[in-house]
Amino acid sequence: MTAPSYVYNVVHMTGTGHFGFSRRDIGSVARVIACMLLFWAFVAGNSWLSLRGPAVLAVATALSLLAAYELTLRDVGLGWVLGCILGIQAAMGGGYLTWLYFQPPPPTGPLIAAGEPSPPPGCNQLPAPDDLMPDNLMMVFGTDRVIGKGPGPFMPLVVDDCVVLKLARRGGGLMVQAFGYDWSNDIAFRVQDNVYEPAQLLQIRAFRPDPSTFVLLDRFDKEVLYVRYLNRGAVRIRGRFLCGEQPQAVIHDDVIWVGGVRIGGAFLGQRPTKGHVCASIKSGGYGIAIKG
Repeated sequence: MTAPSYVYNVVHMTGTGHFGFSRRDIGSVARVIACMLLFWAFVAGNSWLSLRGPAVLAVATALSLLAAYELTLRDVGLGWVLGCILGIQAAMGGGYLTWLYFQPPPPTGPLIAAGEPSPPPGCNQLPAPDDLMPDNLMMVFGTDRVIGKGPGPFMPLVVDDCVVLKLARRGGGLMVQAFGYDWSNDIAFRVQDNVYEPAQLLQIRAFRPDPSTFVLLDRFDKEVLYVRYLNRGAVRIRGRFLCGEQPQAVIHDDVIWVGGVRIGGAFLGQRPTKGHVCASIKSGGYGIAIKG
């Protein structure tokens, strides 16, 4: 009797480790990028000085939906998905409530100098010797500068024929007086000594993020008026200023936009002013006229 014979086939497998993105991973990255772009579009042009509950809830909801979808694609258990959603909501909601709790009450009274450095003069011509006096007030909007001599009030800019802003140093700080106009050139609101007074039913609210800043925000949290008392001799101005049927003047830190065509409530085709204009005024005087 012959003993059975056995043949063993041994296969030697060699290979190198390989790491790469699967189609599912690429889709996840694309969804995260799309979500970030959506957040950016949601807050673009808004004031970061203002943070409210509905915006936090919207972001938390979007992140929760994204996380739930990604976990479901990876066959993660329902309990873990629910826990992740609750964790995101609790973290963002708790963080927002904690932030609210530690916020000081809104300041009142005059704007207090923040002790920040003054922006550069920004004008093509050299300032006159009396423009450099320490008691002067440099009012900065766009790349334009107006030097006020005395306590004020000063009207640093006039939009078409409308006086839109007055500044005066009183009570140990800066007082803001502003005027907002509607399409009929009637006064829609005013700011009297840093107090917002609507003359019509408007979705505008006043906001004092710190003792040195006064802000008016519209219903989209976009700046209607921004005044910051940088130091005893300088103040920065931004905002959107309307005078009747003329296109609004939009003032940023580095440019002023004017002109264009109004279609509904939007302005199209606006152009920048030449900028780098300087003027010196005394108390009660007018500064730079911005034409549409």
